[in-house]
Amino acid sequence: MLKYLKSTLVNFSKIIMQQNFKVTCAIPRTGRTFENFLAKLKLLGVDQQEINTILDISKQSKSMSRANFQEASEFLIEALQKIPCFGLFIDRKRSHRPYRIGFLGYEWLINEILVRVEGEEPHNGSSLIRLDEIDCAVVGLDELLTMTQYYLRNPTLVTKWGMYNYNIDKPTGIRIAGSAQLTRYNQILGREVQDIVGFFLITKSQNQPKLKHSSDFLTHLSTYGNRVFVKGRYVGIVKTAYPNLKVVSVEDVEDAVMQAEAGSFGLEIVQTGNTLRKKGLVLYGAPLFLSESVYVVDYNRYLKNEHLQKFVHDLNPVGYFEEQHIQQFALWYLALEKNLGDSWINKPSIIELFCDPQDPENGLRPYRLQTRYWQADDFYKQNEAKDLIEKAKVKLQRYYNEYNCA
Repeated sequence: MLKYLKSTLVNFSKIIMQQNFKVTCAIPRTGRTFENFLAKLKLLGVDQQEINTILDISKQSKSMSRANFQEASEFLIEALQKIPCFGLFIDRKRSHRPYRIGFLGYEWLINEILVRVEGEEPHNGSSLIRLDEIDCAVVGLDELLTMTQYYLRNPTLVTKWGMYNYNIDKPTGIRIAGSAQLTRYNQILGREVQDIVGFFLITKSQNQPKLKHSSDFLTHLSTYGNRVFVKGRYVGIVKTAYPNLKVVSVEDVEDAVMQAEAGSFGLEIVQTGNTLRKKGLVLYGAPLFLSESVYVVDYNRYLKNEHLQKFVHDLNPVGYFEEQHIQQFALWYLALEKNLGDSWINKPSIIELFCDPQDPENGLRPYRLQTRYWQADDFYKQNEAKDLIEKAKVKLQRYYNEYNCA
């Protein structure tokens, strides 16, 4: 069996070496972002049967993961016979860390450009750009912040992805090109909704914070020493924002809050709120930051590589204030609101969550792929930003009312 596996992988490597790809793009090996991005490739003319085969195998991979390497390899051999784009990796998100099949890499001709799409750990996309090893990646803002805080003048100000480029302070080619607008079917609304998430304060239903804003309450917790459970990868972000907070790193924030003494809280990534509702936990106030899948590009390579420019253009990154993004934000907020009901304590309005009044000052500015450095200027973009924000608020409220009445 292992002999066959070795032979298959050698043939696979020969195929790759014969190719002359012009662009490299990193995506997660498995999971929702991986599935959503591959589904989007269908719209760019990629063979639908190939994509469906890859997605079918990937969906089986979790149940077929094994602690034993040889047993896991059996499913890998079966997968490679169907399409040679998989490899084994260690699933560190599960307690016994099994071997699992994941997307390794494949090349597709996308609008006459040969693109190598490579599977990676979600947080490694920005790291590989920083190391000058890939051209672009699909990552969440939360993952980007965990890996690149060093380059930002004040990472605590970056509460939306539209503020990231403006706050880059140290030399780096990392830039956000725009939202990837990756969607998934939402059962609450019965339609596709974008993968927006918030990094929210959560607690047991009997713990009722009295302060209005979650940021005020985190300052309060910092003073009085209450424990706040945080997933390990986000500890750095939280400690940067609240250095005196008693942060406890855990694998599962929701379970830690459930089992802890009264007065304990957690900070958790929340998209739909399904598990919170099932466990009887409540969401509190506004999130520390919002996240969604974005296209991250090596801007230095972008300027020199016409193929990369065309590929990024074809991906169609969507700006923070563009119509599509406003529509999807309204849908996400409505779905979370409907799902949680009274379990969302001190819920912010959709307007203040989309754009706080101080956000433009902190860098929430409009920029396009044609904007130099994709980094809005301090002066000549401020008035345009204010105008766009006011128009966006009107549109956002209109879409929210429309979807809420549907």
